Amino acid sequence: MKKIIFVCTGNTCRSPMAELILKNKLKLAEVKGIKVSSAGLNAIDGAKISPNSQKALKQLGIKSYAFRSKFLTPEMCRKADLIICMTSMHKAVLAEYKNAFTIAELTGLGDIPDPYGRDLMTYIRTSHAIIDACDIILEKLMER
Repeated sequence: MKKIIFVCTGNTCRSPMAELILKNKLKLAEVKGIKVSSAGLNAIDGAKISPNSQKALKQLGIKSYAFRSKFLTPEMCRKADLIICMTSMHKAVLAEYKNAFTIAELTGLGDIPDPYGRDLMTYIRTSHAIIDACDIILEKLMER
């Protein structure tokens, strides 16, 4: 079982959207053997996904109500096959892990800016950027 973990700051906006979007894409593509999760560098364990992230995902037909945030631990990083960081700042914090990459490094599309505290349209744009990135990540996973 290959383990992928998305990482952002609070694990209530970007990384949960990425987790749920990639899980949905893997399911639709009938890809098995990949476990996707997410966590945050400054997350509070058990927080709900942000309301605007939930609304953006709902527009995509993805349910997020059961999601709860997780604080990223060294053990999670060691167990992951691939750590996907939303920005270069997140990767810098995880520099000791050779399995950590930015979403920009993996896709060529750039960092995913933090929508926290912004309006719904910003979250929707963020979800679309994550969809584009997850399309490329899925293609790469299916090549293996």
